[in-house]
Amino acid sequence: MRTSSRLIQLTGLLVFMFLNQAGMACTTDAWNGGVTGSPLAGSPDTDNVARVFGLCGLQLSAAGSVKDTSPDAEPTMMIRFYVKANLNSGAPVIFEAFSDNAATTGLVSVALDGSNFIFDAGDGNSGNVPAKPGWNLVEMSWVGGTGMEYWVNTDSSGPATGSISAAAGTIESVVLGAAAGLDGELTFDDYESRSATLVGGLLIGDANNDGEVNLFDISATLLEIDFFNPVIQQGTPDCNMDGQVNLFDISATLLAIDFFNPIPCGSN
Repeated sequence: MRTSSRLIQLTGLLVFMFLNQAGMACTTDAWNGGVTGSPLAGSPDTDNVARVFGLCGLQLSAAGSVKDTSPDAEPTMMIRFYVKANLNSGAPVIFEAFSDNAATTGLVSVALDGSNFIFDAGDGNSGNVPAKPGWNLVEMSWVGGTGMEYWVNTDSSGPATGSISAAAGTIESVVLGAAAGLDGELTFDDYESRSATLVGGLLIGDANNDGEVNLFDISATLLEIDFFNPVIQQGTPDCNMDGQVNLFDISATLLAIDFFNPIPCGSN
């Protein structure tokens, strides 16, 4: 049994390759099950695509999805991704897990109407679970035939947001996106899955990706928002998680490193 998905990326959801010191390309090539529709694998500077971590994100403005068929009859699966929604109407299914590579027999689904998530593991659903504007952290721990815990905008090191029963089966493929229709826009980043251990959230505000949030991250974020020569940072500079990196993130980072009353980046 695999210990982690091969979709774990250096840049989060998408693979990037340095073409030279100043350029790179975002792709969906790691999703071995293929792509439907026209999801845009892009960067903040050249494509105006938001991301949580690294240099790339995945944006949908119409129906489309990416598919992974690397799971191999997984009886358990731990899944984590970030999603930002700007929807006009509807409640698209944004994530599905299937018991076959053809993606015909569903085991898990996550729908989002812009205000609420609904989790379904084949044996009853969660009802409305509040989402927030900007980026949302979603994590699930699924055990076929037993149950699924889920976390929304809280790290899985703490108590689950909720839990539901799960139908029996094993996972062979997953689909991320909105394959059946989309009225508005969805942006995804940093999908990761494992078969045995919870993934957890990223360290938000670590703009320079050194494992800490401190004054150096303010300097790094200033480099990204430089009007004349922006340098996109490889960490997580969007401290307030609103989908943009700007001066408000500098203010939020200052609050996060306040010695007497720190307010962590990404706090709800």
